[in-house]
Amino acid sequence: MITLTSKWHLAAFCACLSAWAAAGTQPAVPLVLLACYGIFLCIRKKFLMLGALTVIGVAVAADVFFFQINASGLSPRQNLLTGKIREIPVIDGDRLRYILETPSHEAVLVTYRIRTETEKEQLKRGLMPGLVCRVSGVLDRPALPTNFYAFNYRDYLEKHHIFRELQADGPPVIIHDRASPVDDLKRFRQHQVDRIYSLFSPTAAGMINALIFGEDQAFDSNLSNAYQLFGLVHLLVVSGMHIAVIFGCLYFVLKRIGMVREHISVLIMFLIPLYAVVTGAEPSVVRSALTACLLLGSVLLKCHKLLITDVLSLSCLMMIFFDPYVVFDIGFQLSFTVTFMVILCAPIINQKYRSPLTRVFMMAVMSELAAFPFAVYQFYQLSFTGFFLSIFFVPFITLIILPVAAVSYFMTLFSVSFAPVMSSFMDSLLLVPHNILLYLYHHPVLDLNYGAMAPWMLACSVVLFAVALILWESRQNKSALCYPIGSFLVVYLLVYGADLINPLGSVTFLDVGQGDSILIRLPHRQGNILIDSGGTPVFSQEKWRIKNHPFEVGRDVVLHELRAMRINKLDVVVLTHRDHDHVGGMESLVGSIPIKSMLVSPYFDPDGKDIAWFERAVREGTQLASVRSRDTFTTGDHPFTVMARLDRSAESNDNSVVIFTELGRKKWLFTGDLSVHGERDLLAQFPALHVDILKLGHHGSRTSTSELLLQSVRPSVGIVSAGKNNRYGHPHAEVLDKLNKYNMRTLRTDRDGAIRFFFNDRQILRIETAAIKD
Repeated sequence: MITLTSKWHLAAFCACLSAWAAAGTQPAVPLVLLACYGIFLCIRKKFLMLGALTVIGVAVAADVFFFQINASGLSPRQNLLTGKIREIPVIDGDRLRYILETPSHEAVLVTYRIRTETEKEQLKRGLMPGLVCRVSGVLDRPALPTNFYAFNYRDYLEKHHIFRELQADGPPVIIHDRASPVDDLKRFRQHQVDRIYSLFSPTAAGMINALIFGEDQAFDSNLSNAYQLFGLVHLLVVSGMHIAVIFGCLYFVLKRIGMVREHISVLIMFLIPLYAVVTGAEPSVVRSALTACLLLGSVLLKCHKLLITDVLSLSCLMMIFFDPYVVFDIGFQLSFTVTFMVILCAPIINQKYRSPLTRVFMMAVMSELAAFPFAVYQFYQLSFTGFFLSIFFVPFITLIILPVAAVSYFMTLFSVSFAPVMSSFMDSLLLVPHNILLYLYHHPVLDLNYGAMAPWMLACSVVLFAVALILWESRQNKSALCYPIGSFLVVYLLVYGADLINPLGSVTFLDVGQGDSILIRLPHRQGNILIDSGGTPVFSQEKWRIKNHPFEVGRDVVLHELRAMRINKLDVVVLTHRDHDHVGGMESLVGSIPIKSMLVSPYFDPDGKDIAWFERAVREGTQLASVRSRDTFTTGDHPFTVMARLDRSAESNDNSVVIFTELGRKKWLFTGDLSVHGERDLLAQFPALHVDILKLGHHGSRTSTSELLLQSVRPSVGIVSAGKNNRYGHPHAEVLDKLNKYNMRTLRTDRDGAIRFFFNDRQILRIETAAIKD
């Protein structure tokens, strides 16, 4: 049976819940859990344990309220700051980002747009941790998310005690150098990372820096996403495995040359914290370093009764007392839960299974069970393919690539002439495995999309996994592995069933900046319709300005929101016209999510890039169709009517496909970029047209939404899809005045963020907006 003979794990868990309650925005859940366990201890008359856990909880709460920086002391009107660069500055394309620590020890995120390539090279060489600088600019709070499932960057920064962001109007002015020994270690890391990128091929350099120095900024984004999807991303971050391999080899070498075991242990205990700083001191690294040092210390002090679970729990307690906010870090959550699960299950797996391959497979399953509530909450997906890939990739990365990466790095310290040879060798080793990963990433098999699970769903999944573990442990037959594996499927059926019985549908106007993207989700999973995909503006850029992972609306907004909503396929995609701000995102969507049919105007006139993703979509099984006015299509039991020009217009916006439908017993009209001339032609074709909800044409431009249209269709709600502070001034004041004149309720993505209407068969139930008000 799985047993825990000490109580340190209870202290660590209590500290985690206390930090969650004291530092989080939703303290009810941890407080209820703490109260329930406190009542249990009272019933069992475990008053000593209750007292100890109470002391820990109060100490953590006191740490949060009295010793941590929980708010900014800087005035928003302050435009000149002096402070020390705390971390390694990040230069990505033409953007510079660094953390400035003020004399009051408050951290400020500074961002700056680099003007020239020469300035970029100067900043690369000149900026480093420990420099005291002066910088001026606009000080503000970090931006809030404007889509329903977008990453909350402000909350992330505040959990790291950063409450202000300075948009600098120039590079920092260096006053003097005040580097500490820790800053010197960070500078060493910065220099070595840059050196590796300059010596090795991109593939080899990315892998060496990830495995040796914990730096993955330049790692290929698709490859990084593939490692993440298949549950293999832990292989690319410095963790306990890397520390065990690296310092285990060092221990073996020093032992072979005759050093005394105790002296080796002391030396390694000194080196491990230094290595943790050099590799970035992320929570997973700090956890590994603390655990290793405590283990070595317990051996030296002959504390034989201290279990590995005790050591892990003590590491957790130390990290929480240093910074309670660390409990919100995904690296902290995954590192401790997965490590704890591995410690508990490894002896049982070794006992139950003789095959090394089966052991690796089951360890991957157990690790995914532990990580599931945290990983799915963040990333929404789970791939069963990853369980099988781990059989190869875990030993491949650990036993082959990591040693080769280490040898490659150390060889170049003696002579840089080794770099080309080792680059070619690493590239050849990684070529086939990485191509397989990318192929499976773009052609998903056995991938389950759990979406943004409700809290009750996550709670049910934890209970279900616990039951599956107990059943798996108690059964001795080989079929027992069906319990943990089957639990993933049961949870997926739970969330799928919840959607299937859900009588609510939704219409979501996504905030894609200056563009359009509208998602219609029908009740009971009857179907999903996407009208346009938005698109990131394409400008001609010099090569040095291009970011490693540039923002792309289709991938980073539309696809992200689709996955969060558990939308696994699109039944219909309507492309109103070929303006990039309406269809540019399709390049990322095609091949990433199945599309049953794609509808375009006969006057779409695709260019070469459009034709490329059209052809790719057809190869993926999409039916491409041209639609004309009065054509209809039905998804589920909901009909949609196409309203379009009868002949080509010289103005491309007037070739927009207009969609009319009825949802929630309200009539909807989606007008693309239709201008006043197109509106006149539309009314000539459909003189009796009446709608309740109108998506305004051309982002609220004065060239659209005529008085004639408003008088004729008499809408009660108008939706404007426009980018915040866009350079066109959309929506124009004249249009807003017209909407006010006709007493229309106006909702705008530039002001309200994404807009969502919930409806059932009888009515629209509610309207939600994604933008959070300050």
